[in-house]
Amino acid sequence: MITRRMFHTRLLAALALGGVGLPRLAGAAAADDDALWLNRLTFGATAASRDEIAALGRIEWLERQLALPVTNAALEARIGAARLRISYPEGGDESSSWPAIDEFRPLSTLSADPAGQVHLVDWSPGNGMDYAERIRPASEVISVSLLRAVHAEAQLREVMTQFWHDHFSVNSLKDEYTAAFFPSHDAVMRQHALGNFRDLLGEVARSPAMLYYLNNAESIASPANENYARELLELHTLGAANYLNDRYSDWRAVPGAEDGMAEGYLDLDVYEVARAFTGWTVGDGRWISEGENAPRTGRFHYVARWHDPYQKRVLGREFLPNRGPMEDGDEVLDILARHPGTARFVCEKIARRLLTDDPPPRLVAEMAEAFLAASDAPDQIAQVIRVLVQAPEFASPPVKLRRPFEFMVALYRAAGAEVTASENGFHWMLGRAGWRQHTYGPPTGHPDRAEAWTGASTLNRYVDIALNALEGWFDGAAADLSPLRGEDETLRAFGERQADALVPGQGEPVFQALAEAFGLDGATPARDASAEDRQGLARSAVTFAALTPEFLMR
Repeated sequence: MITRRMFHTRLLAALALGGVGLPRLAGAAAADDDALWLNRLTFGATAASRDEIAALGRIEWLERQLALPVTNAALEARIGAARLRISYPEGGDESSSWPAIDEFRPLSTLSADPAGQVHLVDWSPGNGMDYAERIRPASEVISVSLLRAVHAEAQLREVMTQFWHDHFSVNSLKDEYTAAFFPSHDAVMRQHALGNFRDLLGEVARSPAMLYYLNNAESIASPANENYARELLELHTLGAANYLNDRYSDWRAVPGAEDGMAEGYLDLDVYEVARAFTGWTVGDGRWISEGENAPRTGRFHYVARWHDPYQKRVLGREFLPNRGPMEDGDEVLDILARHPGTARFVCEKIARRLLTDDPPPRLVAEMAEAFLAASDAPDQIAQVIRVLVQAPEFASPPVKLRRPFEFMVALYRAAGAEVTASENGFHWMLGRAGWRQHTYGPPTGHPDRAEAWTGASTLNRYVDIALNALEGWFDGAAADLSPLRGEDETLRAFGERQADALVPGQGEPVFQALAEAFGLDGATPARDASAEDRQGLARSAVTFAALTPEFLMR
């Protein structure tokens, strides 16, 4: 009926004739408030979630989302049934060799004891293995991220987990060290996604993946490695706007410094923070000193002999010398987690993620006030989100563009697809659009402004994703869209139903566009078409609806 090549050719021709980047169909319904909440606070509305929020009301629906546990039996059953392919040729040398492997394995490292992953970073003779084995834990997290985003009931937690992954960004495939211990880093993001920021900040500072990624695992007194300290200040807490080195050369001149709470930071603070975190490393069996090695726990490990014990000054606060284990680093985290600059920076990023590229300063200030007031609360982040969703601006029309991962997941959720990501082909497809799930290179995380995703090349990749997502060839998810709703269902009703699943009210204009492009008679009984042809029509309707602004914007 409608081949993929025909659809791609005619769709692109329609876009070109329209003179715009993406089609806007006449008659499309404006998003209602329930749809706004679902598309901003989840990875995409589904028929079931629309029914749920309509039955509960938006506030009760939100409270239920905030109260849902990290996982449940249904999700764990899906994860337990998932398999990820691993394939490599035989290799090695005389001291250690291995056979060729091509098999599908369970996702066994996601909840494994990190101690069991230490051998993956051991390159000693006799412990040879293909590099694919060493990075297997990261590959499993990448694979399951799609499954979780599509199928998790705790959708708001998953959305915020992705947010924190970008905020505390780690390239999981930087090397075998970040890869081997990435599952525990991912678990930290999810566990604390709606909890207390100070708790999250402390767990991240002790995360082996982060310690490796920003080189703090090797930071020893004289001189300390500054990588983690700089990103802690610039990306994780105070933000670049509070970097005041271009304005002040003396720490005493920084407002608030002499009172022990400088408004911003200087390079001097970076150096001092780096000193505070010396000795924070990983229990990976590494050599510490003559006759001493770190334990092989795969967890955070503190080495007192590596720590710089002398006095320090951070943001104007004096640290006494020779304090107890990790006291210097923990006090730095205490200061930063409760700093007004951190509150503004983090809250603006949350508002940018969930609402708009340029959140109103008044709204950010209200969220920051709630952030500081709840500094010791176990649900601090949840309280900040409550302030955001109750603001008048949250009822404004959608202006955020779904980024590639969110676009793919929203399409799968709306179409009722079952994730089958057994070879991480979806990761390759998203990479073509600039999205590198858990493997983004810079520590900034993925951009979160529309202009980063609206170039012609990127938008072409959105078209590719929409065209191919349900065909299965790049290993993402599968959905059988061919079943009828009654023997009397027409082609028009069948096609409209597929498009309406993505954006209610889009069915009529989408099918009309398809009928005109492909010469379809909407009155024809859908049962007269084969299941294969119905599947093709359904995919075409879903694709066309997915590429409308009503679906692309959230």
